[in-house]
Amino acid sequence: MISRKILGVRIDFGLNMEKALDIIENKLLKDSNNHIVCTTNPEFVIDAQEDSDFREIINNSSLSVPDGIGVIFAKNYLNALDNLQRNFLFPVRAFIKGLGIGASSFFNKNSLREERISGVDLTYEICNLSSKKGYTIFFLGGREKNALGNFINEGDKDMSNKAADIMREKYLGVNIVGATSSFSRDAKDDEKTVNYIKRIMEEKGINKIDFLFVAYNHVYQEKWIMRNKDKIPAKVSIGCGGTFDFIVGNCSLPPTIYAKYNLGWLHRLIKQPWRIKRIIKAFPVFPMKVYLDSIGISSNKA
Repeated sequence: MISRKILGVRIDFGLNMEKALDIIENKLLKDSNNHIVCTTNPEFVIDAQEDSDFREIINNSSLSVPDGIGVIFAKNYLNALDNLQRNFLFPVRAFIKGLGIGASSFFNKNSLREERISGVDLTYEICNLSSKKGYTIFFLGGREKNALGNFINEGDKDMSNKAADIMREKYLGVNIVGATSSFSRDAKDDEKTVNYIKRIMEEKGINKIDFLFVAYNHVYQEKWIMRNKDKIPAKVSIGCGGTFDFIVGNCSLPPTIYAKYNLGWLHRLIKQPWRIKRIIKAFPVFPMKVYLDSIGISSNKA
């Protein structure tokens, strides 16, 4: 594992899913601390530029995995610049180098994929581990949205419970001890949320939760975890963003043709047009900022 900061945000590269799970299971679960795992993508990095608290959570997390082709692209680009001479032509050469890496990622579907560890895949893999080894899991947050991104009423079951039921069917024996979307991500609701989780733990006869998945959207979910992870307690807390959307089928994984050309973002935009502002952060804002920072022009406000 090699950690590198991109625009001041730490990301742990050199991992695949197997290695990441090994660190989580054999290191984080077995010591006496409570840990945060961040699934860091370009949106995380961009939002961390203006939010120093969020940036510090990522940089001090126990694991910051690269969730997104964009951050792997940035790592490969910055590594390539190490071999370029820093003279008056450096900005032009750096720009051409970036275009070359971007083109290779478009035409070669495997060029940037080796190290990507998505929050969705990580959730599935941990649920699979739980089904085999009994690790306790709690799903928190997640709410249904319409095409405009507005929250909608969920009826009899909230998204966390729907996701939990689906995972129980997929992974027989998965030990999801509780799930709820009933509480807001606001600090004023923290006490009620924690008390609810503790009540569920008491009913189940457990004194800790091995894995707490929090789906309050990035920044909010990581700050919620930071405020509350030691109160529950939860051994490994993971902000999982829109993972429950994928589990319940509100947003499907991209078809083969999209995945082949690393265009999963386009598929998700078609399915969820309200994400346009977030996608713009990932492209073109993120690569532009990485390029400008690499040639000594920084707009970091944090």
